[in-house]
Amino acid sequence: MRRLLFGIAIGLAAGGCAGSEERCRGVVCEKPAECQGDTLVAYDGVCQASTGACEFLERRLPCPHGCAAGRCLSGERACRDDGHPDGPPCRDAIENEAQFEGLAVGNDLTKGTKFMMPAKDDPALLPLVFQNSRRYPLHLCFLCCAFPEKFGACNCESKQCRDPESLTPQKYMDLIMKRSKRSYFAGAIQRVQDAELGRIYGFSVWTDSADRAELLEMNEVKGIYDYLHAFFVPETLAYMPALSDPDAVAKARTWTHPPFPVYLGKDDVRVEVYNPGTAYGVVRLFSLLEFEEAAERGELSFRDLVVLDKVPFDIEAVVAGVVTGARQWELSHVNVRMSRRGTPNLFVEDPLAALAAWEGKLVRLEAEKPAGSLGSYRLASAAIEEAEAFWAAHRPNLGAAPAVERAYRELPALLDIAAQPEAMLTSRVGGKAGNLARLLPLLPEANRVRAFAIPFSYFEDFVEQNRIRDERMSPPEEVTLREYVRRLAADPRFSSDAAYRGALLRDLRSRMQNQCAVDPALVAALAGRIREVFGSTTARVRFRSSSNVEDALEFSGAGLYSSTTVCANDSQDDDRSGPSRCDASQEEERTIERGLLLVWASLYSDRGVAERDWYQIPQDTASMAILVSEAFPDERANGVAFTGNPQDSLDGRYLVNAQMGDEAVVGNDPLLIPERDYLTIQDGRVTKIERDRASSLAPPGGRVLSDEELAALGELLAAIDRAYPIDTAPYPRERVLLDLEFKLTREGTIRIKQIRPFLDKCRMVRCDAPPEPVCRDENTLLDHYPAGSCDPMSGECRYTERVVDCPAGCADGACR
Repeated sequence: MRRLLFGIAIGLAAGGCAGSEERCRGVVCEKPAECQGDTLVAYDGVCQASTGACEFLERRLPCPHGCAAGRCLSGERACRDDGHPDGPPCRDAIENEAQFEGLAVGNDLTKGTKFMMPAKDDPALLPLVFQNSRRYPLHLCFLCCAFPEKFGACNCESKQCRDPESLTPQKYMDLIMKRSKRSYFAGAIQRVQDAELGRIYGFSVWTDSADRAELLEMNEVKGIYDYLHAFFVPETLAYMPALSDPDAVAKARTWTHPPFPVYLGKDDVRVEVYNPGTAYGVVRLFSLLEFEEAAERGELSFRDLVVLDKVPFDIEAVVAGVVTGARQWELSHVNVRMSRRGTPNLFVEDPLAALAAWEGKLVRLEAEKPAGSLGSYRLASAAIEEAEAFWAAHRPNLGAAPAVERAYRELPALLDIAAQPEAMLTSRVGGKAGNLARLLPLLPEANRVRAFAIPFSYFEDFVEQNRIRDERMSPPEEVTLREYVRRLAADPRFSSDAAYRGALLRDLRSRMQNQCAVDPALVAALAGRIREVFGSTTARVRFRSSSNVEDALEFSGAGLYSSTTVCANDSQDDDRSGPSRCDASQEEERTIERGLLLVWASLYSDRGVAERDWYQIPQDTASMAILVSEAFPDERANGVAFTGNPQDSLDGRYLVNAQMGDEAVVGNDPLLIPERDYLTIQDGRVTKIERDRASSLAPPGGRVLSDEELAALGELLAAIDRAYPIDTAPYPRERVLLDLEFKLTREGTIRIKQIRPFLDKCRMVRCDAPPEPVCRDENTLLDHYPAGSCDPMSGECRYTERVVDCPAGCADGACR
């Protein structure tokens, strides 16, 4: 059957042939441009009224830098050799097998790398690039490390990256995954050996696997193939959708006579282990969409063995193990991340059926991969005691939270308790209030915030005096809130089933906020204290969490608990309807009772409980005090500052992020990008200001903080860094930065409202002393690259191995 290359469109009217004036109605004459050597042939189409047929006139355009995929190629070359021992970050073309080998990772059976090419005509986009996967296993890291000017910078380390400033996972997916937002096509190229066809280089293209409508059409793959083939020379290049998605394989099978090679392969693999190991977890079966929804709701934990029908784009949650129903390859995001975590990861054919009998059960998974094999796995039922012992040995163990002092019942102004020892403050008013109390005497009066604390004793009264119905018991029992939390922590299912735990916690928080009572005497005392400290009961104040498990050296707790604005006068009026008496723009009242209940209940947030669980902090040892500080309804700016650079352990500059008004400094909203500045400090003075990024809210050329304000802030930070009393044991003081939050008032005064330690185990650790080379055997030298990287979990240096063949032999740590 002859394939029609160019169609003729004919319009037919109902009831017979159309007249000549009707024959071109609705006819669109289009024909894609094509390459003939280094010439682009474009076509202008016109419909002939007499026949209704399209005629095309050629326009031939020379392409000085070559032609591919129906377009002239730019002369720009994106990839430059930077002298790295593993080669350049990428190549603009692969002209021979040796160049492919220089970029690819894998084994003798299969090797691969990644590519990215523009999906539309836009001179601002990168041209086609082939990624050096030996240097950058993750594509996202490749983009922000090799092209920070286009994709935003990140903290690049050995074969990985941290803290991308703008290329978030969602933005990355938008960049390459969906037609409506895509700027680039990206995918993998893998070399395979077929018994009949010989060596094949197969390419796949990444799309949104959860949406079948995003699967590529044949004409889209044709354009990608043409573009790739113009710059990829070695042997046979074919579309190999098995690399990405089984649905893409099914789609390709429907194509008739595709105008490019398609390799679907012969897949007899039933199991393939990517990262061997042992894990304990509850088997949870997901479709890809169900998994993404569960991940979004935060329902995954280190107690879950995740089984999926496909390969997700990534798995950010800490899980026990991963089983996918589609095969992965060396550089899949899931495989790279699980390898770094040491999490067992494997492919099992049709896993939702194969593991259906294990769903919801606690199991022990053993995944093995002997040399030269694809591996195997075993599942066995496990007891909760056995699993708990395993988890306890493989995750951080901070032990019980600091004990709270039940007898302490004052509502102290922070300045009045500043001289108390750190441990005493933590036991009475918690981490946030205690840290700020010790800071205030070091600050000039103008830079302080007015604040007092509500100690733990009132929370403990609340959880002991209020009762809750435990519906899990038969018959149901009424117990105190404290006893109910103890029972939850002791419930094996609460520990092992994230969905069950989430439902119970949502119910607990709801009942605490809507059914439990606050002591009226406490409300009256707080209203009086607010009047004394802030001058009026119509002054807006902030109730901020100050638990015994936050703002500590090894447990930050940032973002786990809640804060809220409170108006004491709303508790003293005769109604419970708004607006607030402190702020008429607030339609609902901001009573003291509401503030207490919201902050207290947040101790049992899903993330808070999960985080304490991961650090093995017993849930019934957690308690909640509250920091009450002045609100800043008319602030000019706010910000976060570090006495160092948390993104670069070797950078001694102070980092300042600031934003206009009260808009958030943290977060990923592209419309609310904060200003970022670096301050060089010498002898307590700011000697250099580096303006790294402007605020998206600032006018063109404008700044959130002036040079004078940054200089004043830097000198204040340096003074705090020198004098702030903090116990950093067992770590040296130089490993600990200070993380501060500040406000800039309408009058231009800097007010420090929070301080917490920031532990950086790699602070000023230089990894430039690799191990001495040794002879692995008589013909092989084991050496290390001279530049290592610091492991942020341990603070120890890691060096990448380099194996050197010694044809003349190896002796005394050197090739002969």
